[in-house]
Amino acid sequence: MSADWWDAAFRSAYLEVYGHRSDAQAAAEIAGLLPRLRGLRGPVIDAACGGGRHLAALRAAGLPAVGFDLSPDLLAAARARPACTGRLARGDLRAPPLGGGCGAVLCLFTAFGYFDEAGNAACLAALGGLLAPGGRLVIDVPEPSALRAGLVASSERTTPGGWLVRERRRLRGERVEKEVEATPPGGEVVRWQESVRLYPVEGLRVLAVAAGLEWEDVWPGLGGSDDRQGRLVAWLRRPAHTL
Repeated sequence: MSADWWDAAFRSAYLEVYGHRSDAQAAAEIAGLLPRLRGLRGPVIDAACGGGRHLAALRAAGLPAVGFDLSPDLLAAARARPACTGRLARGDLRAPPLGGGCGAVLCLFTAFGYFDEAGNAACLAALGGLLAPGGRLVIDVPEPSALRAGLVASSERTTPGGWLVRERRRLRGERVEKEVEATPPGGEVVRWQESVRLYPVEGLRVLAVAAGLEWEDVWPGLGGSDDRQGRLVAWLRRPAHTL
């Protein structure tokens, strides 16, 4: 698989294939984060913000949120949202295009784990480097054992726009991979692959310590400690004081 699989995956067809992920769902997904986020000083960054669902929800909740993403197609969709106008930048997760001093950085919906081991470590360190002292980095990824237990090898569906979507999933070592075929009505099939490194709690903890971050908490879902969604939502903190 190409090291830059995300360049092919995150194009305009992605928005159709995953169009069932609604704005209402995004608002519900960030609702559990809001009590902690409101207590932090400084802007909130939505890293790998995609089409802007979560960024728009954060803005609607009154937070001073900004977002960035590498995909021109997904950024175009985000810019079409009034709540996101003027609040977006283009850049790589490993080299964020925004300055530091942030109250929080959010990396939601399995946007972490795209790279090899060195790249994922660099990504976590770069995102942590955006934080002000005492700021939080929130990483939302699948809990590996839950994902393995519930993995569906293949599926087929039709989107509201009439696209036929076939997906095949497999585990390869410590990564989960997906092959997507999306065919628009009367059009040519679009294909891409996705590949994400799975990290258990201890694996993320090791990366966090190496990046100079403190491990604060872990939730099984974005809703909090009682929201058992088979997720691993890690709250990491930049130390308030360093020697």
